Amino acid sequence: MTLRIPPVPRRVPAAQALHWLAEGWRLFAARPLIWLVIALVGFSALALLSLVPFVGRVLAMVVLQVLAGGMVAAADHLHERKELHVAELFEGFRLHAGNLAIVGLLFGLALTMAGILTMIVTLIASAIARIFSHLPFGVDMLVQALFADWLITAAVTLVVMLALWFAPALVMLDRRSPFEAMRASFAACIANPGATAILAVLIAFGIPTIVTLSLGFGVLLVIPLVATTVYASYRDVFGVEPAPAAGVTPTPEEPVI
Repeated sequence: MTLRIPPVPRRVPAAQALHWLAEGWRLFAARPLIWLVIALVGFSALALLSLVPFVGRVLAMVVLQVLAGGMVAAADHLHERKELHVAELFEGFRLHAGNLAIVGLLFGLALTMAGILTMIVTLIASAIARIFSHLPFGVDMLVQALFADWLITAAVTLVVMLALWFAPALVMLDRRSPFEAMRASFAACIANPGATAILAVLIAFGIPTIVTLSLGFGVLLVIPLVATTVYASYRDVFGVEPAPAAGVTPTPEEPVI
């Protein structure tokens, strides 16, 4: 029996973020209509699940990661075989439903913890405001408490998103366990702060812009484009298929220990 050694994440230039987006767009443009149908089916399923009383949001978070695994597998199938089918959206349910669901549960748990921390800090801030409202420094203390509230929420959300970026691809294509996949995803993002930051800014500003200008319909473009970009970044960072950016001379791989 051959021992399988998981790929080690590489450090890449910051400009690779632009290449990931370009490669993601190339994969989308290869079969745009099928990708749009996949996005519509996935979005509709999540919207319906979110309407389930009490557990709808948690259920949607779990299923989101299973569908994300399916979309990454679809991108891999398109890249390797030049074929794409709508049914591949559900490959995550067929192959690694349990592990992908655990990733979704951890995602939901982390966001819930962030919400609880935010609520606690908000309550403390409100108490401070009531106690010291008559004093000159009362307003300053309230502002500081609210700023701490924002920092905590932002920090937890950032950690969760870094741990989540590569996780579906690592579970689906590399057969990693949920915890190993999220740890490796976080480590890979931290090892590539430039590319991660550039991609985060582009996504943070690009998604709302596309969705707003398209009156909401742009979400059907954003969903597959994010999935194909995740796939492109996975292949590059984890050395499945190093993707040299235009005008950049390839350098020896520098593994992340």
